[in-house]
Amino acid sequence: MLKKYVKIGLTAAVIGYISFCLAVYFYPQYFFYNPLNKRADLEQAVADGFLGKEVNYLSADNTKLYGWFVPPKDGKKIIVYFHGNSGNIEYFYHKLIPFISEGYGVFIGEYRGFGGIDGVINEANIAADAIAAIDYLHSLKYKNSSLIIYGMSLGSYAAINTTYVKGENEAFSALILEVPFDSLINVVKQRIWPLFPFDSMIKDQYDNTYKLAQLKLPVLIMGAAEDKVVPVGRAKALYKSANHPKEMIIYPDANHSDLYDHKNYQDILNWLKDNEEIK
Repeated sequence: MLKKYVKIGLTAAVIGYISFCLAVYFYPQYFFYNPLNKRADLEQAVADGFLGKEVNYLSADNTKLYGWFVPPKDGKKIIVYFHGNSGNIEYFYHKLIPFISEGYGVFIGEYRGFGGIDGVINEANIAADAIAAIDYLHSLKYKNSSLIIYGMSLGSYAAINTTYVKGENEAFSALILEVPFDSLINVVKQRIWPLFPFDSMIKDQYDNTYKLAQLKLPVLIMGAAEDKVVPVGRAKALYKSANHPKEMIIYPDANHSDLYDHKNYQDILNWLKDNEEIK
């Protein structure tokens, strides 16, 4: 009788193991993304001090996208912000208001699958939609040298990939990465029991290391010591691959989503000022 129950238990465990592996492979949206598929409310943002307008543009496959844009004051640059795997742009605009107050322009674009935009969320589409935001700004005659690329969490991939792809002929002004990672695979391996074949299970690996190593522009990386989503070691590993000039700030009491509460925007403003003085 005992052998029978052991056999049943082992069979159930094997079936559960295989089922989990297949679920991660075929349905990654349920494991790695938490979008709010509701159109972002610009009216509320304006009331809060984000004095921008909604703009519309197309991704490479003609997917209709939108973003919020605040033009820069004379002589100032534009901060292009790419958000992470949750919510929509409505969740993040408050992080950019301090830059607007200093005269910087701000552009925050939405990905398909978020913010009421139809489409599948995956690495290729996030990459394409981020690039489309830069193409839109280029259509307004803004050059790379006037654009500061800023990515948070999963948005670090959007930021690094965009900077790599669109900065081949002309470098961007700077790259800012908040709670980034070297690769999604390494994040998962560090957080979850490594019995599963994650390299085969996870199709979209969001590998940032190689592309960041090819970039030659000022880089600021910000990590959170108490981060339970992306362990700070992943940001430190990514930092090693960046070329100089580079700087890293670790916030000792911060979590994944609260660097704003630790006034990281002031550190960014100081870093941008110092970077301009060096130039």
